[in-house]
Amino acid sequence: MTQKNKPIIFYTSGSTGEPKTITKNYECLYKEAKDMADFFKLSKDTIIVSTVNHEHMFGYTFTVMLPEVSGCSVYPERIFYPEDLKDFGKYVFVTTPSFLDKLAKYNFQFKRKPIMIITAGANINDEVFKYFEKICPITDVYGSSETGVIAYRHSYNELLRPFDNVKVERKGESVTVKSEYFLEPEFVLNDDLEFCQNGFRVNGRKDRIVKIQEKRISLDVVESYINKSEYVDKSHCLKIEDKLCAAVVLNEKGRHFLVKHGKLDLVKILQKCVKPDLNGDVVHCKRWRFLPDFPLNKNGKTDGKRILEIFNTNLTYPYVVDFFKDADSVEFSLIFPHESNFFKGHFTDFPIVPGVVQLFFAKEFIKDTFSIDFVPEKVKKIKFSSVIKPDMPVNLELVKKETSVEFKYFGKDKIFSSGTFVL
Repeated sequence: MTQKNKPIIFYTSGSTGEPKTITKNYECLYKEAKDMADFFKLSKDTIIVSTVNHEHMFGYTFTVMLPEVSGCSVYPERIFYPEDLKDFGKYVFVTTPSFLDKLAKYNFQFKRKPIMIITAGANINDEVFKYFEKICPITDVYGSSETGVIAYRHSYNELLRPFDNVKVERKGESVTVKSEYFLEPEFVLNDDLEFCQNGFRVNGRKDRIVKIQEKRISLDVVESYINKSEYVDKSHCLKIEDKLCAAVVLNEKGRHFLVKHGKLDLVKILQKCVKPDLNGDVVHCKRWRFLPDFPLNKNGKTDGKRILEIFNTNLTYPYVVDFFKDADSVEFSLIFPHESNFFKGHFTDFPIVPGVVQLFFAKEFIKDTFSIDFVPEKVKKIKFSSVIKPDMPVNLELVKKETSVEFKYFGKDKIFSSGTFVL
């Protein structure tokens, strides 16, 4: 139960900067939960099953306060992987768009369908929304840590509509929110809202406008152009040292193009996707990273800090041809392209992937696959059995144990290297 007399502290996700704390009081949280209980009309025999962390506002509202007010129960274990979803009986699934994206990508079939899905935290892809609309009712909730819930929609082709006790309005260049879910008289949103007759849509964040080469660039707009490419699943742009950079998750067609034609040709095509921005200027992305998927923070959002770390890595990343993942293991199909910088000066007449590079990328893929921020205590049972040459198809298998992760680079008929990272 919530301690009513103590302030409650939440943490923002920190996906685009340093996390910050936000203090709320019980009365505001209770009012919000009471309105959500009236809105969703959950019965006491309903179970709430969740992938989200209750240290953040979305998780706390729907997995702590809502059950407290409505009298329904909560499944005690947080869901981390699709394999954790079982027959829970009559349940509501509380999750993030990124988790739903993974389920839809692999055509996931629930053992028992939830009676409802509630999602929040980021924009949900239209195709993913359509996929789950066919399975059960789904509600996309828009809000923030500071304000609590603001608006909702039940379909991919609907506009967001404010909840009954929330007022959203434009005041000059600003958009303000008023409700009883926070103590301030009003809160100024940092999102760019487009108002229409029956609601509004969110076009991105104002704080994602950066200045590069004296030109104002919207990272959201650049991403939207890149995402229209036939080769791209999703993208994430950022500014590094006055340079526009793009991390891209390719679809299957894009991965095959990368392997067949190389990074340079693919970059040339994606550069053409970017149109004039804001003042009619075009600033091309100077640096690109092609990732199997975006690393996520503990709140299920794209981890911008981790992506920055990847850009700051001075080794050429291998091409990911394909990958297959379950709860405790993953297998990547990789190619280390001949133009990789670690081949230079390393056995010039007979280039091979150095053992230290194999260890480095095994560790990097472990970080992002299993969301483990770790420095290995040691690496044991290391064995280098055969050499990996440039452009050679290679598989990397990672298997997570309780206190370690085993890795193995292998091909059709041989093992190149193997070992164990101790967590």
